[in-house]
Amino acid sequence: MSEGSQADRSRTKAAVRRGWWPGWVWSIPIAAVAVVGWALLRTLAEGGQTIEIVFDDVHGLKPKNAEILYRGLKVGEASEATIAPDGKSVIVTASVDDSATQFLRSGTTFWLRGSTPSLSDLSSLGALLSGPSIVMEPGPGTKTTSFAGLSRRPIVAGPHPKPDLYELSFSGAVGGLTQGEPVKLRGFTVGEVHSIAFRYDAKTGAIETPVTIALYPSLFPIEHEAASDSGAALAAAVKRLVAEGMRARLDRDPPFIGSYEVSLDMVKGAPPAQLSAAEGLPQIPSAEGGGIATIVDRVNKVPIDQIAQNLLDVTQHVDTLVASPQLKDAIAQLDQSLQQVHQVAAKAGPKITTLVDSLHRTADRLDETAKAANKVVGGVPSQNGLSDAVREITEAARSVRDLSDYLDRHPEALIQGRSGG
Repeated sequence: MSEGSQADRSRTKAAVRRGWWPGWVWSIPIAAVAVVGWALLRTLAEGGQTIEIVFDDVHGLKPKNAEILYRGLKVGEASEATIAPDGKSVIVTASVDDSATQFLRSGTTFWLRGSTPSLSDLSSLGALLSGPSIVMEPGPGTKTTSFAGLSRRPIVAGPHPKPDLYELSFSGAVGGLTQGEPVKLRGFTVGEVHSIAFRYDAKTGAIETPVTIALYPSLFPIEHEAASDSGAALAAAVKRLVAEGMRARLDRDPPFIGSYEVSLDMVKGAPPAQLSAAEGLPQIPSAEGGGIATIVDRVNKVPIDQIAQNLLDVTQHVDTLVASPQLKDAIAQLDQSLQQVHQVAAKAGPKITTLVDSLHRTADRLDETAKAANKVVGGVPSQNGLSDAVREITEAARSVRDLSDYLDRHPEALIQGRSGG
């Protein structure tokens, strides 16, 4: 066997092997499938319930970013929003956590927080960036997964008696008022705006903007009335209040920048009025202004022109007085008088010490005289006249000493005189 043949047999043969790894180019699709699978497993593990909420308008709600809140706690989120087949509403598909599925009943209410951001509700301002969130308020009823959503928080949650409807007629513009805004009495919500209309009478040329409000008996507690007759009790209460001066006003909360609302106020001095029928509904009389409008009316009634004229007159009198020659003479005389006082004080100053010393010496001599006299008359009860003289000398000595002490402490008394009693 030749050496070439042996070399051919000892030569290693190359072969291609295919492993299980498809290559780095497939790493991204595999990672995406893994993430989707993990999310699916997490959803299945968490459980929950899928529901549908139908809104007339979602006001910018952002699916996958809109939370479902119960008592401020997130209990779910919206996953999709689609137009209803009839095009008149929006169907929001959402998932509710297991912890809250027990509240999914026919009486449960879902409403949008932040659908109309307002300064009267600061918590709604966050919706300007993130869109509105969905608030759940549980209610009674049977289990269900389909709900009718509201664009704002309901005035009365859950089932309630039928409200009493009343019509209002405002003389001013009511275009800023919207359906669902509260009706308040002394700051308490007692109802809501039911509807707003606009009518033009072609015969008379009059423009009317009637506002219908709904007052709820459950928000208008009345004492000493049976609960079963709450509607009739509310109607009787409103009739009496109108006769006593209750009027409807259009307000804004906060003033100037807040949303419009209806306020029922007791107006002092209001003329007598009764509930009148309008379009089949009892009509509550209205009053001008209210809230900040009343303040503006009062400010407008202030006689600004008269006050300005009075201020101008006072200013002119002051200018005349300041420029008066008599005032200048009086100031000059006062200045001269003060100079004279200073001169007298300067001259009297060195003499005060000598005067005080002299008074001290006089007081000492009077004391010595009193002591000598007392020795002479001492023990002689019949010498009443001498005893009185001794007492007077003693009192004189005390007075002279008091005078000297006072001048020593208050030398200015020689000029100003002694004050007090």
